[in-house]
Amino acid sequence: MAVHAFSRRRWLLGGLASASSLFAIGRGARVDAPAVEFPDPLTERKMERLTDPAHLFRLPHRSERFLADHNDALYLAGELDGSRQVFEYDLKRQRLVQLSEGPGLLSDSITLDHRNRNLFYLQGDRLVEGGRGDRTVQTIAAGWRATGALTLSDDGALAAWIEMREGDEHDDPAQQFARHPRCRLQAAALSGGAARTLVEEDHWLDMPRFRPGSHEILYAREGPWGEVAGRLQLISADGGASRSLRERIGEEQIGAEQWSSDGERIWFVHFPDKGYRGATIRTLDAAGANETTVSPCSAFGWFHVNHDASAIVGASRRPSGPNIYVLFPKLQREITLCEHGASGKPHPIAGTDRMDPQASAPAPVLSHDSQWVYFSSDREGKPAVYRMKVEDLVSET
Repeated sequence: MAVHAFSRRRWLLGGLASASSLFAIGRGARVDAPAVEFPDPLTERKMERLTDPAHLFRLPHRSERFLADHNDALYLAGELDGSRQVFEYDLKRQRLVQLSEGPGLLSDSITLDHRNRNLFYLQGDRLVEGGRGDRTVQTIAAGWRATGALTLSDDGALAAWIEMREGDEHDDPAQQFARHPRCRLQAAALSGGAARTLVEEDHWLDMPRFRPGSHEILYAREGPWGEVAGRLQLISADGGASRSLRERIGEEQIGAEQWSSDGERIWFVHFPDKGYRGATIRTLDAAGANETTVSPCSAFGWFHVNHDASAIVGASRRPSGPNIYVLFPKLQREITLCEHGASGKPHPIAGTDRMDPQASAPAPVLSHDSQWVYFSSDREGKPAVYRMKVEDLVSET
C-alpha cells in the first residue's frame, strides 16, 4: 500500500482543495500531524492542538480506553478521506495512522482491551477487532443497529454494547428520548459464539460499562437528565434481572457517571433542579444503598476521575463559563485550566446523511499518569483534539 505523508501546509490546504484528491489514503497510511502550541486565552496555560480544525477529529467516549499507558499513542475518530475512520495519533512522532476503512464507524466505541494490546470498535453491522487489519468478532442481527459505546470486561473475556431497532433512531437527543425506541443490551465472548440479549425494552439505553473486576454491567436509561427515571441500571452478564440503582426525586437531575477504579462505587454528577447552581459530585455504592456528597462542582456536564480519586477533571455545562476545571475532592477545591469553547452543536458525519450530536462535546479525560488532560472542541472550526499538561497541579498516579 502506498503511504502518503503531507506537510502541515498541504494539510491546511486540504480544507480548500478536493478532499478526495488529497486524502484517499486508506488503511495503514500515515499523515504528519504536528501539534500546535498556544496559550489558553483565559488562563494563559500552555495548550497543544493535536489535530487540525479543517478536518473533524474527536475523542471516543470518555469511559473508553483510548490512551496508551505511557502517553505515546491516542486513538481517535477522524475524517480525512470523506468518511469517518479510526486513527492512531503517535504522540512522539506527531503522526496519524489510519486503522480502519469502510462506512459506519461509531466514534464513541473505539477502545483498547484491558492490556492495551488490541483495539476494538463498532462499525456498520460488525464488532471489529482492528489494527492494521481487522477481524469480525460479532455481526449485528438484521433489523438492529449498534449504537453508542462498547465495553470490554477486565478479564478480556466479554464485550457488551447497545443495539437499537432499525427505524427508531434519531439524531436529536430530545427526539430520540421521546420516541421510546426499542433497545437491547447485548453481550458476547470475544473468543466467538453467539451474542446474548441481557435486556430489551422500549427505553433509550446507552453507555454500558463493565464493573472493574466483574461481569456486572452499569448502563443508562438515556434522555434529558431531568426527565429520565431510574437512569442508572445494573445487570450481570452472567444472568439475572436488571435493577435500578438510583431513582430520580422531584426536579433533580442525575448526570454523567463513572465506576471507581476498584468497582466499589459509582461517581456521578447531581443537579438539584433544572438550573446549573448547586451541582455536586457524588458517589453511590454498587448496591445503590449509600450515597455520599463528595464536593461541589461547576455544573460538570462531563467529568473523569483519575485512578486514585485524587483529582477530577470536568467541563462545565454553563453557557456563561464554558471552562475545564480540575477538582481536588479532598480539598473541595477547583482550579480553572482553560476555556474549552465547545459549541455543543452536532456535526455531520462525512459520507452520510447523519449528524453526530456528541462531536463537539469537550468530555475531558486525565491520562493514566494524571499528567495530561485531553479534550475535544470545535472552538476553531470543526471538532479537534487538544491536550494540556497538568503535572504542576496533579500528582502522578
